[in-house]
Amino acid sequence: MRGKQKRTRIFVFLMCVIIAASAVPAVADTAYAQTAVLSGSTGEMVCGRSAKLKLPQGYRRCKFSSSNSKVATVSSNGIVKAVRLGVTSIVVKSGKKQTSCRITVKPEKEGEVWLSQEAVLANQKVRLKLSSKKYDTSQVQLRVSSGFAQIDQSGYCRGIPGTGWGTLHYSYGSFQKGTMIAVYSPDGIFDQIIQNPYGSRGVCQVDAMVKQKILISSVTDANQKLKPSQLRKQGISLVLDGKKMADIVSFTPGKHELTIAAGGQKYTRSINVSYSVKDALQKKNAKGYDAASKKVFDKAFSIVNKIIKKNMTDREKVKAIHDYLIYHADYVNDGDPTGSEKWVYGAEGVLLHGEGVCQSYGIAFYMMAVSAGLDCRYISGTADGGGHAWNQVKVDGKWYYIDCTWDDPIYNGHSGGGESYKFYLSKTLWPSHVIEKSLDLSQRDKTYWVNYYLTGKGY
Repeated sequence: MRGKQKRTRIFVFLMCVIIAASAVPAVADTAYAQTAVLSGSTGEMVCGRSAKLKLPQGYRRCKFSSSNSKVATVSSNGIVKAVRLGVTSIVVKSGKKQTSCRITVKPEKEGEVWLSQEAVLANQKVRLKLSSKKYDTSQVQLRVSSGFAQIDQSGYCRGIPGTGWGTLHYSYGSFQKGTMIAVYSPDGIFDQIIQNPYGSRGVCQVDAMVKQKILISSVTDANQKLKPSQLRKQGISLVLDGKKMADIVSFTPGKHELTIAAGGQKYTRSINVSYSVKDALQKKNAKGYDAASKKVFDKAFSIVNKIIKKNMTDREKVKAIHDYLIYHADYVNDGDPTGSEKWVYGAEGVLLHGEGVCQSYGIAFYMMAVSAGLDCRYISGTADGGGHAWNQVKVDGKWYYIDCTWDDPIYNGHSGGGESYKFYLSKTLWPSHVIEKSLDLSQRDKTYWVNYYLTGKGY
């Protein structure tokens, strides 16, 4: 009987403890999980958590309100709950006294939110916002400075040309956290991808069939290089012929369209893609060069296809090219180029017009020799004290000098009729000739070829 009474007393005691505990208001410490002491004029909270306001001395029977209850709510006893990312002010009134605490609600981890666009194009109007898979960012306020027109109420701003970058501030985390926004010039991006030998925006040129790694310099850090895939993540897309540009591109000869797109805006540039000079000569393909230059290339190719036969030896190839030049071209105006057209100084002279100066002979011989599979050099210097140009060509592994101009001399006061082999395949340089430069002309850039070696238009 006593044991039963003892168990009854224990049961009653436990029930009293449970009832007493349930009578205590649910304001346990864990409910406040503070991320910062919410006192004074500012404070921070992690979204989804609660904290209790620490009231100033002398404040009693307070009334609480939140300026933006979508960001944080406050209960009648001063418990603040962070609901969304953003900023709100908690107002506390005690009689005639009033104070407020500006609270920033931030994510638990910085990486859980990101800027919708980290780069803009100059003059591009774009809406910037914070994105997150975990948090509601609709209440985050943005503002910009340095490099942008002031952001409007809808989050739109415009990149100002020439600034390079802007600073975007968003009110969460370390209050008014700043991040850099790059402002790119479309022309700057175009210039990094393509070369422009003609000084014209509409006609640009890059090497064909060369695997080119596309790298765009960062506006904020010139040493940092961004690939097209990285630029897309920042809000700018590079499009080649209607398809997203890969990080590594192998261009094909011909005309292409390169587009930079961002925020609904598009900037397009047409580009002519061609082989390098040496590849063009060896492949006999001048597609992508301007019409005048291509005409000179194609003439050289057609001559080589006609005079060079399959299984010819190096020596036979050289003779075929040499003979074509001395029998199908003459020195311009019986030796006096004064007042002549500019083409007499380029390969166009002897190839398309049948006359030119020594430079025209030398460049044309070089073009045809390389197209025929020979190694060749262009020599400039003097002959009998006057400026002159001739060639060196490799035959059966050995270098020989050859001067087509002097093998096609002015004969009896007139061009033509005195063709010879006096300056043909000599291992040693003739006493009359002095070398100043020996060049593999394919090492000169396309701009030089287009303006000087092919048409002579640059002279």
